[in-house]
Amino acid sequence: MLTLVEKLLFLLAVIVSLYISYRTFSRMFKIINRGTEPIDWKKAFGNLSEGLKVLLTQQTLFKTRPVIGFIHALVAWGFTLYMLVNTFDILSGYIPGFEFFPHSALGFIYRLFVDVFSVLIFFGVFYFLVRRFIQGDNRLNINEPVHLLDEVRHGVKRDSLIVGLFIMLHVGGRFVGASFHVAQTGADAAQPFATWFASIWGGMSQSQLVVGEHISWWFALGLILAFVPYFPYSKHAHLFMGPLNHMLPDNRPYRGGVKPIDFEDESLEQYGAGNLEHLTQDSILDGYACIMCNRCQDYCPAYQTGKQLSPAAIEVNKRYYLNEKGDEFIEGAEVPLKGLLLTEDALWACTTCNFCTYACPVGNEPLVDIIRMRQDRVMMEGDFPKEANPAFKNLEVNFNPWAYNPQDRANWAEGLNIKTMAEDPNGEYLFWVGCAGSFDPRYQKVSKAFAQLMQKAGVDFRILGTEEKCNGDTARRMGNEYLAQTLMQENIDKLNGYGVKKIVTACPHCFNSLKNDYPQLGGKFEVIHHSELLDNLIDNGKLKLKDNSEQKKVTYHDSCYLGRYNNVYDAPRETVSKIGGIEIVEMERSRETGFCCGAGGGRMFLEETEGQRINENRAKEAVGTGAETIASACPFCMTMLTDGVKTLGKDEEVEVRDIAEILLDNVE
Repeated sequence: MLTLVEKLLFLLAVIVSLYISYRTFSRMFKIINRGTEPIDWKKAFGNLSEGLKVLLTQQTLFKTRPVIGFIHALVAWGFTLYMLVNTFDILSGYIPGFEFFPHSALGFIYRLFVDVFSVLIFFGVFYFLVRRFIQGDNRLNINEPVHLLDEVRHGVKRDSLIVGLFIMLHVGGRFVGASFHVAQTGADAAQPFATWFASIWGGMSQSQLVVGEHISWWFALGLILAFVPYFPYSKHAHLFMGPLNHMLPDNRPYRGGVKPIDFEDESLEQYGAGNLEHLTQDSILDGYACIMCNRCQDYCPAYQTGKQLSPAAIEVNKRYYLNEKGDEFIEGAEVPLKGLLLTEDALWACTTCNFCTYACPVGNEPLVDIIRMRQDRVMMEGDFPKEANPAFKNLEVNFNPWAYNPQDRANWAEGLNIKTMAEDPNGEYLFWVGCAGSFDPRYQKVSKAFAQLMQKAGVDFRILGTEEKCNGDTARRMGNEYLAQTLMQENIDKLNGYGVKKIVTACPHCFNSLKNDYPQLGGKFEVIHHSELLDNLIDNGKLKLKDNSEQKKVTYHDSCYLGRYNNVYDAPRETVSKIGGIEIVEMERSRETGFCCGAGGGRMFLEETEGQRINENRAKEAVGTGAETIASACPFCMTMLTDGVKTLGKDEEVEVRDIAEILLDNVE
């Protein structure tokens, strides 16, 4: 198809494009390499199957926004197919008469797929452009008062337009070329859309059709050569960087978790991330993987209640700053994070609900950046909200975040005939009561209810009593990693000393910490939540339910640390729904997309002065279900929802109760 001169010119264009691409891609990876904790690329590419699965199935797009996700998946599948299409088109230009198995079933299927997906890609991208520039879908925006760099405010729409037009013009140019070819060779059943479009060229001569096909070939492939060097600067980088992100090795027990700092390593001079170069390499890579879809802020409790935090802004600010100042960064510039990726208010607005990491289709974890920045503020700068100071001091002195005397930790159990581990360490379960279950007057009732249920079921359990200390989660999530590890290690030593094997707890924060964080420090236990144990006791007939004909509507609020962190959604619901007469009515935001109560990440101990209160937002939704009871399985959630219901003036109509309390009222 091509003349010798054209072949040489195209080859020269390919060489130039590849050379510039090498420079731009190298720049991107040099930027990534400035981060800490080097990526083990050998292990990453050893996990190639995971990246290919994400790329080919696009499965991560369907967790939220399933309809939009499906349209995006069609575009992605088509674009992936086009990598093969472009290869064959190049061969057709260099090899006269080349076609991919033109007279076989395989060739028929290939041409049909390309024809159909060309149309799907074109209109899919057209829809996305209309959605962003004409319809103005607010979910694609990051609204005030969120901090965005000037480069972001000017660049996001421009970048989206460039990428969208590139795809439409490339696919459209190739499709037009196919229609010119069909007009020359006759209708092709394998290319119904190209055949229909070919009717437009009915008045053209054969030589004109050849020229049209020729121009289309150069136009479509020339756009590819022009775009590839720009790829690392564009949002389209997510197409490959996203799957690559899913391939990276990770020794953490769960997404959204933080790796413990080795405080015995005397070579460490920095705790957490104060500068951009303190972020880990995979965190810097997150900026290039970001699709800029803003799914992470759809149910972000801080963003949705008018705070300055958007998890999307962290990644978008990161990318646009590096696009603009990446060369200086490579050369060793120190880039303070304070005010760069997010404001100070935004830094402390995060509830660590983990929705952003769950929702992100490319595996980004802005939550981890936030915690690492908090570590720098607390341990390096001593710069944190003044309300956090009493909590830190109480954790150090009283081993609970309040000013309660640690010697009173077991007072809740008086009269219940519960043995401590010191008295007899041979029980099947250790009941980890937690700080709220030990000291908060409201949640002491839950501790008593759960203990009585275990006694009714004949469960052999013990408590640590005054030997129990805070699990360390609050300190860790607020950035005080040293204090967190101190508490964790003291608890681990005590538990290991008693030979504890099984732990049950009614607090999801204790549950997550004991189950997932403690093994990193040498504490390996079988840990279950009280909802899981209660559900099993009912199923095994060890708890007999009363006959109850009274009809009652109950809505269950998902704890973030029980649900998104540990995938425990069914046990709490099953425990309540098995009670006769109770109907579970779901809130719109439930299960994986459940909305946070506002207390996680240390927010329980910080003032909320900006925007709407998170707990009031959630309480309003719960009350709106018409349920008489809001069921909870977390002490923090119970406190926040109770306060929210009171603020709404609904506390006489709606009660907030733990599932253990509800169950205790309905067992024989």
